Amino acid sequence: MKKYLDKFKSFFEDSFDTDSLNKLARSHQFVQRKSVLDGKRFLELLLFSERDTKLQSLEDIALDFSQYYGTHISKQAIQERFNDSAVHFLSSVLQQQLGHKATAILNAENAYRFDKILIKDSTRFKLPQKFSEDFKGHGGFGVDSQISIQFEYDLIAGGVADLNITPANRNDQKDSKETLDRIEPNCLYIRDLAYVSQEYIDRIGQNHSYYVNRLNTRWTVLDTDKKPLDYSKIQEKLDKKGFRWIEIDVLIEKGKKLLPSRLILEQVSEKTYRERITKAERAARSKGYSLSDDYRAKTRLNMIITNIPKEWANSEQVRKAYSLRWQIELIFKTWKSQMKLNRVKPVKIQRFKCQLIAKMIWIMINRRFLSAIEYLSEKGEKPIKLSEWKFFKTVMRLSNEIRKAVFYSENLETWLQNLFETAKKKCRAETKKGKNNHLEILNIFLA
Repeated sequence: MKKYLDKFKSFFEDSFDTDSLNKLARSHQFVQRKSVLDGKRFLELLLFSERDTKLQSLEDIALDFSQYYGTHISKQAIQERFNDSAVHFLSSVLQQQLGHKATAILNAENAYRFDKILIKDSTRFKLPQKFSEDFKGHGGFGVDSQISIQFEYDLIAGGVADLNITPANRNDQKDSKETLDRIEPNCLYIRDLAYVSQEYIDRIGQNHSYYVNRLNTRWTVLDTDKKPLDYSKIQEKLDKKGFRWIEIDVLIEKGKKLLPSRLILEQVSEKTYRERITKAERAARSKGYSLSDDYRAKTRLNMIITNIPKEWANSEQVRKAYSLRWQIELIFKTWKSQMKLNRVKPVKIQRFKCQLIAKMIWIMINRRFLSAIEYLSEKGEKPIKLSEWKFFKTVMRLSNEIRKAVFYSENLETWLQNLFETAKKKCRAETKKGKNNHLEILNIFLA
């Protein structure tokens, strides 16, 4: 374990070196002369200030600075430092965090079938009306300003593949189209349906990679004889045979091109079906049309497509792989409940951006801790799965200790070891009876 702790110690020392941070700040004209609030102190101040920025005032920030550094600074001086240069400086620090190869020390010993398992989704929340020029909403009554955070991470080693803060009117489909060139070979991509297009799955195949996602019911899907699927007959077969799910080899139309795929169809509960059909009927009535038998048959099914070879994973294992996508929902829930991302008040736009970026830097730092602890625990006899929510709650309580360890290298190695032991004891995820956690799915299905 010591060699990994030493590497993480070196990573944090390099990332938050005073001279490096101030040099970066000067490159963005954030620090033009000697100032009590240099680049490092500005970053540190935002990282460790009050999490709920809706309750935080400029006076609170000034008081925190004076108490920690023993130097007075006025709230007006702090207000002036929230400018475009500060936003660019913090954005560069965040990009350095995202681009750092610290997770390579984990990936180096990866024995899984895939180099990475990349899960992507977005979270949105409403902003004050005064931010509408910078962050437009995606429409709808009463929603004028809204933000979207696109997030993609590697489930194996915890590395972040994409983190992008955009207006909410840049939807997931547009993000998918604009990031096709980032698809890497020998990776497994698991995404929400909103990101999935025929072009997306085609590009994955071209790049010798793999996908698991839901089927878009609007697509034309053919059987191996190039005839359209009859979902009503499939439903009848499931009922007659008493099967819970069935797998079919299919061809997905993309213009004149046919994309081979495995289609796994699973019957939903009667309750889920009634909820779906009631919603669909209501929408149909409002638009003046009726639902077809084919659509009704589709509504009774969960449909998952994949290009993972059958010899690598059977139908049940593919279904479990898709369930890994829900890990990212837990992450977003933690961001909002622990980091208070969606608690925003109408302040200067640069101040809002700085505080949000600082929170994302804090999240990236602590996700590295979490990933390292999970990885290192796998070297023992009993691999553990940490609860993201419990872990962030713990590190929030240890904020001052993290501040000293990361920014001032005070007993950093000892602190990392203590955090490792504390997390193992206090932050374990609870596994429901009969359910596999994501580490078990990785070890059983993907190895």
